[in-house]
Amino acid sequence: MLYLFVLGRDAELSKLEIESLLESKGIEFTIKEDNKNVVVLDCKELNPEIIHEFGGIIKIAKVFSNSNRIDQIEESFEKTSIYEGTKNKMEYYIDNFNSNLLSFVEDYLKDYFKSIKLKALYKKNGDPSKLINKSIIENGINFVIFKSYIGKVISITNPLELKKRDLARPEVDYMKVISIRLAKILINICKVKKNGLLLDTFCGSGTILQEALLKGVNVVGLDKDEESISQANKNINWLIKEFKLNSKYEIINLDCARLNEKIKDNSVDGVVTEPYMGPFIRKLPNLLQAKDLVFELSNLYDLLLGNLKKVVKKNGRVVIVIPKFRTMENKTVFIDFRGLVDKHGFVLATKPISYGYKENKLLREIYVLDKV
Repeated sequence: MLYLFVLGRDAELSKLEIESLLESKGIEFTIKEDNKNVVVLDCKELNPEIIHEFGGIIKIAKVFSNSNRIDQIEESFEKTSIYEGTKNKMEYYIDNFNSNLLSFVEDYLKDYFKSIKLKALYKKNGDPSKLINKSIIENGINFVIFKSYIGKVISITNPLELKKRDLARPEVDYMKVISIRLAKILINICKVKKNGLLLDTFCGSGTILQEALLKGVNVVGLDKDEESISQANKNINWLIKEFKLNSKYEIINLDCARLNEKIKDNSVDGVVTEPYMGPFIRKLPNLLQAKDLVFELSNLYDLLLGNLKKVVKKNGRVVIVIPKFRTMENKTVFIDFRGLVDKHGFVLATKPISYGYKENKLLREIYVLDKV
């Protein structure tokens, strides 16, 4: 079975998330083709609900045609149940990526809807929030075209659900919290399975912890800031009541330098964390300031990796966000994190992935480390 996965804004992260999540579920798959917008996946039939587990996937479409020959495409359309709704008026959408088949598909659908006397309005803006609000899968149609592949959308991510969860939690400090979407992606990349134990050594108000708990993963969060610990406890207590969760959690007011006092050796299945990245940057630092900051953070991350090496199980994974600093001299100063990885015996599972916009004052790279 072929599927088209429409990727979010961070294509490399989304691709790694697909591979990691399917591997953790034991689903065999092959990536046939991909680009910055779409991944073509060959695997057994997927439950459309799987999209809710992803953070970086916008839509999933089941492929019903893979040919550049017009007669074969027409035959595929004839064998496909195009519209399964009951209303005589509906909307349909087409997402087109790197294909010269759009005009043909547009003309074919126009003739098809006319032939069955269905009032079908062709819309160009397939924004997920709009499609969710209109229940487009039940009440309309969304096609995805990529090269010669044509698929019918079977599931759409629901950004409204993430926004609701973000706004409903009791405590959040947006100056020091990662997005729910990114938290979901990093947890999936970590590949901790249900009932496994995930550690966040800089848990803040608990975004990573909450998203892991929603996946049935047990969590431990550390933070040396008492206010953050208070926020995290309130958020997790709210989450457990709101979603009736049974997974175990522990939130500890503790500096990561002392994590071995509370976390047993070889007890953690995976780590997902965005550590301290220095003071909030209001303006670009100069070169000397950036180098001083890198020196300070290098010592912190050196200590952190040394402690994580002890508590993470063999074959466990560490997913960590590391900063790079732009300077007013238009230079980029970075931490020799690869050197620290080698020093503490971790292995890079993939090359570091840049995250965010190049214009940001603080740049980020996501490292995925395996303990072998």
